[in-house]
Amino acid sequence: MVAPGARVLFINNHAQRHQMSSDPHPEHTDCPEINQVGLLTQGQTRETGNLVAVRTCRFHDHDNPDNAALRGRIVIR
Repeated sequence: MVAPGARVLFINNHAQRHQMSSDPHPEHTDCPEINQVGLLTQGQTRETGNLVAVRTCRFHDHDNPDNAALRGRIVIR
């Protein structure tokens, strides 16, 4: 859970790249602030945009959208 206006840091600790995107797949329209993370190669980090609206934002790896380990949610309250 994060406060309105916060940014969330994504860190890629895997050997493969990940394209982090907002749900739903493939439109990525629910939380465009997450789409700012984009492609992360091994060891890269990047923040979302400011998450200002009170809501729950879900995300996934665009290149592997069905992998539950690469899905998640950010609750803004």
